[in-house]
Amino acid sequence: MVAGIFCDHRLDLTERNGRLNYQHRYLRTAVVSFSVMGYGADVRITPRELDDFFLVQLPLKGESRIESGKELRLSRPGNGTIHCPGQSFSMNWSVDCSKLAVRIEREAIERHAASLLGRALRCPLRFDTALDTCRGGGKAWEMSIRQFLRGFQQSPELVAHPLMRAQFEQFIMSGLLLWQENSLSDSLRRPEPGILPRHLKVVEDYMHAHPDAAMTNEQLADLGGVSLRTLYNSFRRFHGMGPMRYLKDLRMEKVREELLDAGRCRNVTQVATRWGFFELGRFAAEYRKRYGESPSDTLRNNP
Repeated sequence: MVAGIFCDHRLDLTERNGRLNYQHRYLRTAVVSFSVMGYGADVRITPRELDDFFLVQLPLKGESRIESGKELRLSRPGNGTIHCPGQSFSMNWSVDCSKLAVRIEREAIERHAASLLGRALRCPLRFDTALDTCRGGGKAWEMSIRQFLRGFQQSPELVAHPLMRAQFEQFIMSGLLLWQENSLSDSLRRPEPGILPRHLKVVEDYMHAHPDAAMTNEQLADLGGVSLRTLYNSFRRFHGMGPMRYLKDLRMEKVREELLDAGRCRNVTQVATRWGFFELGRFAAEYRKRYGESPSDTLRNNP
């Protein structure tokens, strides 16, 4: 089962009387997969070299000892690891060890990195092995993944929705590239020469013409003929927000238009989900903050 999700490997019990009590929860999208897993025994795992994916391991409890070449690393909650294609390693998991393992397809994240840079990659992407999730961007990244997974477990249909899935995948890859030290970090941090925002009108016009379409930052950058960094910087400079936030505000306006239109659907949940708002509690709070009343109040006051 594990080999089918990750790769071929050897699994050994390290205690003579040990017994496996294997547990695994699994969720996947087109380019990332998530496994919450534990063996319930002291085990040694020796995978073959990774080929077409990156493996992020986020310990939830217990500990593991990871050997890669001459490097020995102890991994506990707050100290995750990233393993790259072509890298060989072995692991010893304690009996109480459980991890959230994130598999990211190599082709997808390298394509995303090229979009951020606005050019093709000159060498394969490599990450530093140690991932600090106790503070800063690493902590925010892990906490966001856990929050998303809780939402998907409560509402499995969300992962099938193209709007949610695309934004989630973009966040996973962008966060890892920008917050975790890697072979492209210097290029990603380098200030970009100023570019006239002629592309903004093209992107904004498309958003306004197709507010209900599934779109990603990558697609919008391609549409505008600029890199993802240029797209982000332009939206922040002229709108004070990123492109996805701009799109979310646009969709919120569409929700209000429908709720104010007596001839349309009279159900708040249907209207909200049609425009990509699936966390209804958060949607209602943002709506009230923006318009000074709840969605149901808007609907009730405009029969």
